[in-house]
Amino acid sequence: MEPTVIYDFDPRNLPQDTLAAIGLVVTTPAMLEYTIEQGIAGCLGVDFEYGAAVTTHMAVPLRDSVLRSVAEIKINDLDDLDELDDLLEEAKNAFDKRNAIVHREWCIHPITNKVFTVKETARTRYEADLVPMRVNEIKGDAAFIYRVGLTLYDFFSRRGLIPPIPSHPRPRHHKSKAARKKRRETKLKGTSA
Repeated sequence: MEPTVIYDFDPRNLPQDTLAAIGLVVTTPAMLEYTIEQGIAGCLGVDFEYGAAVTTHMAVPLRDSVLRSVAEIKINDLDDLDELDDLLEEAKNAFDKRNAIVHREWCIHPITNKVFTVKETARTRYEADLVPMRVNEIKGDAAFIYRVGLTLYDFFSRRGLIPPIPSHPRPRHHKSKAARKKRRETKLKGTSA
């Protein structure tokens, strides 16, 4: 009988180059998400600030759906729409790569020091597998995610669909809920005096 291997699941013990590669996979999708938000605002014909107000808290699947909807209304060239569909499929693949890195447990073999993730699925049946993770593969995933973001940004840019930045600041600190509450309280004090 072979001895049971006790893997090290403490993420603090992962090699520094692995942690750095994971960091790239964690941070590069933010640029891709931002680019999708920009595409939505550009297709809606609103500036960056209005676009951000609408899209900031959208989940990735909702952003994808909204972008496809508004692009179909805005973009008249059918080849462009086909290209956007392909790019958004690449974006889905990029987010899947991110999820495979971010949403799994990491461990190290105690003897070989090889790094693994635990891939779990539970759709109709629970299964778990150890998946070897090499630094170059993780960096490759980060590079793929980055390229998808750049390509998508270029797509919007070439079609004039990058939303403008407002030409001047829109002061609105006085419009916040707290500021309006304070204003109401001040008004009430003024009328009761």
